Amino acid sequence: MEGKKNEEHLDIENPNNNSKENDPYASKKALIYACFIFIGLVNNLGYVLIITSAQQFASKLNNETLIAFYPLALILFNSISRFMNSKYCITISYFKRILGLSIYFCFGYLFLFTILTIIDYSKDFDQTLAFFLSLIPAIIMGTGQSFGEATFLGYIRTFPEDYVSGWSSGTGFAGVFGASLSLIFKIITEQFDLKNLYLIISPVTILFFFAFYITFRIKTNIDNKRKIENENETENNFSNSLPERPSDLLDNNNSKATDVSQNKKMSLENFPLVFKYGKRYILNLLIVYFLEYTICSGLCERANHFGYIDSRGTFFEKAQYETFLLCYQIGVVISRSSLFIFKYLKFVELLNLFQIVNFVFWFIEAMKGIISNQWICFASLILLGLCGGGVYVGCFYFILNDNHIPADYKELCLNICTIFVDFGVLLSSITCIVLDNTIMKENKK
Repeated sequence: MEGKKNEEHLDIENPNNNSKENDPYASKKALIYACFIFIGLVNNLGYVLIITSAQQFASKLNNETLIAFYPLALILFNSISRFMNSKYCITISYFKRILGLSIYFCFGYLFLFTILTIIDYSKDFDQTLAFFLSLIPAIIMGTGQSFGEATFLGYIRTFPEDYVSGWSSGTGFAGVFGASLSLIFKIITEQFDLKNLYLIISPVTILFFFAFYITFRIKTNIDNKRKIENENETENNFSNSLPERPSDLLDNNNSKATDVSQNKKMSLENFPLVFKYGKRYILNLLIVYFLEYTICSGLCERANHFGYIDSRGTFFEKAQYETFLLCYQIGVVISRSSLFIFKYLKFVELLNLFQIVNFVFWFIEAMKGIISNQWICFASLILLGLCGGGVYVGCFYFILNDNHIPADYKELCLNICTIFVDFGVLLSSITCIVLDNTIMKENKK
C-alpha cells in the first residue's frame, strides 16, 4: 500500500505507460508521425534558411558586419509572438491558428523574394533602407516559427506524449535540410542566388496546413467514435454509482480533446505558478539555447577559417561556415529523433555540462585558432547539436508527462518554456554583437 502511494507522487510518469495498447491512434500512428515530421520541418525551414543565408544578405549590402543582425531579427520579436499566443490566442482553435500561420509563412517567403529582387535590380536603391527591408522577412520567419512551435506543442499535447518525437524530428531535420540546400547550391555554382529558392519553396506552406488537417481529421474521427462507444457502454453499465463523464473516459485512455477553452492564459497570477511548475525545464532550455546559439552564430563563424589546415583551393575553404552549421544540424536531427533514448535520461542537466565544455572550447578557438584538424571541429559541433536537441526533446516530453503540472496549465507551461528559449537566443545574439565589436573585433577574417 505504501509503494502504491509513493508511485502516485512521482513527478514523471513511467515512459512505458504509453504502450501501443493504450494508444487510440495506433492504427494511424505512422501517418500521424509522418505529418508531424513534415510540419516540424516546414515550421522551422524559413528560420534555418535565413540563418544560412545571412552571409549572402550581408554581401549584397557590401557589409559583412551586418551578419549578426539577421539572427537577432529572427528572435527579437519571438517572445512577443509567443506572449500573444499565450495571452490572446491560446483559447482559439488550433485549426484557425494554423490556417493563419500557413498564410503568414507564404507571405514571408514571397516578401523575401520580392525584397531581394528589388535590391538586385535597383542599383541606386538606398543601402540603409535595403538593410532594414531585408530584416522584415527574418522577423516574419522568426515570429512565425515561434508561434507555430508554441501552437503545435499545445496541439501535440492532445495526443499521447511520445508523439512529440515526430514534431521534434521534423524540426531537427529542418536544420539539416536548410543547411544542405545552401551547400548544394554553393557546390553547383557559387553565383546561385537563394532568392529563387524562396519563391520555389513558398507553395510548401499549403502542404504544411494540409498535413495538419490530416492529423486533425484523424483525431476528430477517432475521438468522436470512441466518445460514442463510451457513451453506449456507460448507458449499458449504469448502476447505483454515477457513471464517469465521457470526457473523463477519454482522458483515462490517453485520448485528449482538442478543446482549448479550458487552457489557462498568460497573466501576472498564472506566470509565477507555471514557472514554479516548470522551472527546471525552463532553466535548462534557457541555458542550452544560449550556449549553442552563441557558438553557432558567433564563435564558430569567427574560427580560424582553416588557415592552419592545408585546405587552400578546396571546398571546405569556400564553405566553412555552411559546413559547420551542417555538422551542428546533423547532431540536432539525431538527438531530436531519439526520444526513445532521452526520455530515460532524467538528469538533463548533464547535457548542459557538456555544452559548457563545448562553449569554452569554441571561445578559445575563436580567440586563438589553436585547433589543427577540421574533424575535431566537426565532431564538436555534432556534439553541440546532440546535447541541444536532447535537452529540447527531453524537456518537452517530461513536461507532457509531469503529473505535478495540471492539464489546464500544460499548454501555458509549454509556451513559457519557448519564451525562455527565445530569451536564451536573444541573449546569445546580443553577446555575439558585443564580442564582435570588442574583444573579437580583430579576429574577424
